[in-house]
Amino acid sequence: MYTTLVVFHLLAAAVWIGGTVALVFTAVPVLRQLPLEHRVAGMRALGRRWKPIGWGSLSVLLASGIWLALGYWGADDADVLFHSRTGSILIAKAVLFLSILTTSALHDFVFGPGLNRQIREGRPQTLRRPMQLVGWWTFAGTIALPVLGVVLTT
Repeated sequence: MYTTLVVFHLLAAAVWIGGTVALVFTAVPVLRQLPLEHRVAGMRALGRRWKPIGWGSLSVLLASGIWLALGYWGADDADVLFHSRTGSILIAKAVLFLSILTTSALHDFVFGPGLNRQIREGRPQTLRRPMQLVGWWTFAGTIALPVLGVVLTT
């Protein structure tokens, strides 16, 4: 069972990381070169295609990560969890993952739709910068999490 969970966890991480890298370094720069109305339509289409895949992979990561952590740390190991290098790394991973969930939700469900509305209505794009900031924070966390995972296993 442990090996199966690790495989699902790693595959979900590959989907999330690969998709995020592809969007940040391929799709978004190409779409930025398009005229405004095509850029908005392209971003909307990309978001609609990516959301179920991205959120699906985050869901698998959450479920498998909790299950793996509970399997690794028994109910009686709370003291070890809070007073060991491994426990500290695991806590850091959990906090970082929750941060990614939060910033991804802000990006996908608050700033993205809000910015799209501002563009459609011809209003000032006040949400562009906050959306970029949460996007880059999510990207940084996405890169840091597997690094922590490797450190956790060594």
